[in-house]
Amino acid sequence: MAQQINAVANPIINSPYEEPKQHWHIEAGQQPRIEPGRRPASYFLRVPERAGRGRRAAGQREMFEEDIKGNEYLLDLANLLRQRVQEWRDRDYQGATRVTRELIDLWRAKDRSQPLFYAQLEAAETVIFLVEGPPDLLQGIKVPLDEPGAVAKEAGYKAFLRYALKMATGSGKTTVMGMLAAWSILNKVADPQNAAYSDTVLIVCPNVTIRDRLQELNPERDELSLYRTRELVPAHRMTELRRGEVFVTNWHNLERRETRDVNGQGARVVKRGTPIEKFRTIKVGATMTAEQIRHQAAVGAFEIVSVENKRDGTPKAFNVKETQYLESDAAFLKRVLGGRKGRSSAILVMNDEAHHAYRRGMVEEADECGDEDETTAANVREATVWIEGLDRINKALGGRGNGIRLCVDLSATPFYIQGSGNEVGKPFPWVVSDFSLLEAIEAGLVKVPQLPTEDGTGEEEPRYFNVWRWMQRRAQNNGHIGPVTVTEVMRYATAPIMTLAAGWRETLAKWQGHFHQGNRQHDVPPVFIIVCKDTTIAKAMYAWLAEGDPQYGAGVPEFRNEPGKEMTVRIDSKVEEDIEAGGSSDEARRLRFVLETIGKTEWPGRKVPEEYAALVEKHNRKALEDEESGLVVVNPEVPPGRNVRCIISVSMLSEGWDATTVTHIVGLRPFGSQLLCEQVVGRALRRTSYTVDEATGLFSEETAQILGVPFELIPFKVEGGKPQPPSPPANHVYADPDRAEYEIEFPVVEGYQDPGVIQVKIDWDHVGNLVLDPGEVPDDVLLRGLTTQDGRLISFGPGSPVRVSLESWRQGVRIQQVAFELAKVLAQKWQQDRGDAIPPHRLFPQMLQAATYFIDNHVDTVGSSQRQDLAINPYFGKAVAMIVNAWEAVDGGGKSQEQPLLAPGAAAIRSTRFVNFHTGKALHDVKRCHLNAAVFDSDWEREAAELLGTHPVVESWVKNDRLGLVIPYRKEGVPRKYLPDFIVLLTTGDYLMVEIKGQIGDALIKKAAAERWCRAVTNDGRFGRWSYHLCFGASELRKVLDDVTKG
Repeated sequence: MAQQINAVANPIINSPYEEPKQHWHIEAGQQPRIEPGRRPASYFLRVPERAGRGRRAAGQREMFEEDIKGNEYLLDLANLLRQRVQEWRDRDYQGATRVTRELIDLWRAKDRSQPLFYAQLEAAETVIFLVEGPPDLLQGIKVPLDEPGAVAKEAGYKAFLRYALKMATGSGKTTVMGMLAAWSILNKVADPQNAAYSDTVLIVCPNVTIRDRLQELNPERDELSLYRTRELVPAHRMTELRRGEVFVTNWHNLERRETRDVNGQGARVVKRGTPIEKFRTIKVGATMTAEQIRHQAAVGAFEIVSVENKRDGTPKAFNVKETQYLESDAAFLKRVLGGRKGRSSAILVMNDEAHHAYRRGMVEEADECGDEDETTAANVREATVWIEGLDRINKALGGRGNGIRLCVDLSATPFYIQGSGNEVGKPFPWVVSDFSLLEAIEAGLVKVPQLPTEDGTGEEEPRYFNVWRWMQRRAQNNGHIGPVTVTEVMRYATAPIMTLAAGWRETLAKWQGHFHQGNRQHDVPPVFIIVCKDTTIAKAMYAWLAEGDPQYGAGVPEFRNEPGKEMTVRIDSKVEEDIEAGGSSDEARRLRFVLETIGKTEWPGRKVPEEYAALVEKHNRKALEDEESGLVVVNPEVPPGRNVRCIISVSMLSEGWDATTVTHIVGLRPFGSQLLCEQVVGRALRRTSYTVDEATGLFSEETAQILGVPFELIPFKVEGGKPQPPSPPANHVYADPDRAEYEIEFPVVEGYQDPGVIQVKIDWDHVGNLVLDPGEVPDDVLLRGLTTQDGRLISFGPGSPVRVSLESWRQGVRIQQVAFELAKVLAQKWQQDRGDAIPPHRLFPQMLQAATYFIDNHVDTVGSSQRQDLAINPYFGKAVAMIVNAWEAVDGGGKSQEQPLLAPGAAAIRSTRFVNFHTGKALHDVKRCHLNAAVFDSDWEREAAELLGTHPVVESWVKNDRLGLVIPYRKEGVPRKYLPDFIVLLTTGDYLMVEIKGQIGDALIKKAAAERWCRAVTNDGRFGRWSYHLCFGASELRKVLDDVTKG
């Protein structure tokens, strides 16, 4: 390990509104120091794992076998342009038009209500300089054209000019698009004959979410447009600006569409448009029979070219030729650009998230990274459609002078990505401006990523720095051959997730504390993202965290989904592709609204979108008409993503996703390049506050904690940020940590059953001891500075260290809970492995006894580990296997009695510690209660609460308000749920369930159901003795309590 060196307090050393004046210099073994001057524009390239041509050329081995360090390369063109643009500024923008001067003066005005970031000014001014700069300053500057390949040239496509602006996530790319659109349109309106400008602007973006958000770039929105809200255009110029047009589309719209007209149902296709022939093979039985394939050919769907037969002569596959009739280039252009009221025959194109807009290179497919995931094919298709669409527009407009005048690419990572057929991680050769992530961190424009640099293993690279590589090694050490399976992932990945979840829980408590102190404007939770390699892993992860699947050990209770409370969402690559394209399925549309509203307490403009309102109306109608569906009525006024705490995603979530509340990320996938790492980390980098410290003129630091994303470009990290701007307090009811001694737990009963008679015998002499060793599975990780100039991990740097561990999680976990989870899985295993026709819950009491015995007698702890750690995989899975291998079934006897049928998994036990809700009702102070306050629906309830808070026989109590204690019963044959008013824990250890009533109503029906509940739970033996009391007023309750006192 590197020698520990004193940390520097604050890595933010530059103003976001001025050119960077200094930068941090990090070097192994040296105290971090501030160097004068700006950090040069550069990129860090390490050849990806198994990246074919690039790795062979460098003579490198796979990273899994040997750590390969990358190299830093200067962006020569961007560095030269920095120098020339500054000289241009020093000459007072020599050569700039009158309109341009007016715009720049506005953008740089000292009295702006919202100053523009220097990153934005530099990006826009660089493009303008390349068009309007004086010849002597432009001398020697040559930006390469984006040349089409040979096939594209044969189709008549021509090269066009592209300028790439590299801007870190959160540095304001949308504003730059507005600046350049205004500059181009207003100059064209002022000088219609000047071919350097265009009054038609086309913006291409990755998905419909960004497309909708970028509508603020439409000049027709006038004062609501970005040009006025961000003060980009003077008020008197807006009329001129509206003479131009800004079209915003997602790349999916650039794909040529089929032109098929069908005259009535079942009629033949009317063939019109441009014919395109394609050949493919249809296997018999995959989707169609041989007869169906021949029928499709007969009606003109395709032409059968040849047939491949089996040995018996029956068809195995059909090779067919399809003729698609696609829209012409003219029809395509009209659809994408509409009527076009602009005067110019050339257009300005801007690509948002432009790293997807590339031409495929010539690297063989077999040379590509062996660890491709589900997103690679989608990336290839996106790039193909995107760039071919631009080529088609350029050709249809006339090419070059009359086509795409200029194409501006905006991206935090304008590099070739995996699957591009180019050298992965290399930048586009037309990058003209660079405001890097490092500069953004030093200017405070983004959160500072915190990654592992130490753990308890003593190894040079912390195990959770690259979780996927750690899992590969563990699986290989255990004899696993081949790719890592979902079984191995779930065996090992739960431990780092539980570790980081402890840090998330602390952030949640801190945010809630700030909100209640009036130092945070909105009460929304921090968001935890898990990025998975594929859908199989994502499904298993969702089952564990959202649904409480106990086979993977203890989960994170705060991420558990309940009816009407969606805490965790899963976004597969297929689903995300559907979302990005504006899919029509209800679930795709619903998830789009969920992602759009993560961290938002209200709808933009406080107006519910019509599309979402329609979805909710449809959902609510089904919920009301079908009570057994389990659906809960949804309030459309509440944004669906407001309370989401965890997102499980196969890809990296939508490009341009603007959520600011992401604070924790775990990567469960291979990372073939630093580009991929930066894209994943970027999901957590958007700041929540842009308030400048008046004393320093700098932003305060905000941080994001990350495991499993081996990002080696960030040289430092800092502690959590300052409180957010104040907002009025809300009426909040929550479990008060200072009152934890009053916590009450209870089972969640879903039904009842007769357990029957069966016994399990375990040969404990054949069960060894399970050792919990933090040297094997780290239980704490130090997050801080990562790399030196050559990419090596270091354990020091600007900012103080932050340690995340299992300690806070352990404090909330009881050994009895661990035994419960272990017993639950053992019961399931018994049924699966032995095939006995006995429900697992009938075995539970015996399994609980076995689990408790195992924990007490067969678990050894080493170092800082504790017995609660058994709940985390891989320990949990080992414990199950050790017991399963030593058990057998034996005959037994006993008296049958009704037992409760509990909710599955960890949902079987609820607690007052999970209470956390807001209400508009008045709050009342409480005594001997775990909660900070209570809400009462009547004077009888308030009087009862006062009595419970003072009576000597009461240990603790709680109002059953959003607590989760529900008693199942039937009324007139219809399943119902009854919520009694209070739960009371007595000093004797017994429990009372209390209902305070002023009139009888259906109270007797509920009383019978509650008494059955209490008998069954008492019979169960795990949750103490319970009794139910229906009291008509506080005086009757006092009598009940007094009777307990008398014995």
